Amino acid sequence: MNLLGKVFTGLVLLLSVIFFALSVAVNASHINQKEQADKFQKDASDAQRRNTELNTLLENYKTELAIEQAARRSALASLQTQLEDSQSELQTQEATLADVRSQLTQLVQTEKATQLELKAKTADNDLLRQQIKQARQDRDQLFQRLVDAKDSISRLQGTYDSLSARARQLAADHTAAREKLEILGISEDTLLQAPPAVNGQVLAVETNGLVEVSLGRDDGLREGFTLEVHRNGEYMGRLKVRTVRDDKAIAEILVAYQKGNIRAGDRVDSKLL
Repeated sequence: MNLLGKVFTGLVLLLSVIFFALSVAVNASHINQKEQADKFQKDASDAQRRNTELNTLLENYKTELAIEQAARRSALASLQTQLEDSQSELQTQEATLADVRSQLTQLVQTEKATQLELKAKTADNDLLRQQIKQARQDRDQLFQRLVDAKDSISRLQGTYDSLSARARQLAADHTAAREKLEILGISEDTLLQAPPAVNGQVLAVETNGLVEVSLGRDDGLREGFTLEVHRNGEYMGRLKVRTVRDDKAIAEILVAYQKGNIRAGDRVDSKLL
């Protein structure tokens, strides 16, 4: 029930009470009709005045009700507009949410693909690290081999320089010996007699299997002679003379006759081959 219905109900109830009171008053006043009539007229006037006031109040209530209804219709229209706007915004938000979910799905798929690619890249990176480590080890080994090779080359170069100098010296000695033999009239076909038995000692032992002895041309020693080597009465091996100087000679160790390591200080005895 709205406000207007309540007002009408109250007004009807009020009029009913008034009429009931008037009826009671009329029934109770049989003695002085005029007084009762005046009273009734006065009551009627009061009732009319009251009715007028109530009508005025009713009109005021109707006006307020109309204003309130207009305000409510305006508020309802505003709320309806807001509802429509909210529904439109909700649809927009739902569409945006759907787009976001689609993007999220794509991002999840992209993330999975990225994880797989990252895993593959990590495996490739580990493989490259192992290959780099192996390459470094190979490089270090090659560098060590290079250093060893350089050391070997340096040693071989030193040996080569020593042998070259020795060869030049032997060539010079050979040339001088040939000149002396030509002066003495001795050729390669000249038969030589065995020298008297002489003995000397080993002066030095070379690393190439040659030894230097203290016997030379002045002792009757010639190229091709053999020398026996002893140490404290123990037979150590045999030497074959390769180059002879005046006071010393270079001989080769004959491995087939060697019984021990020949050292400087060992005794040598001459013997014709």
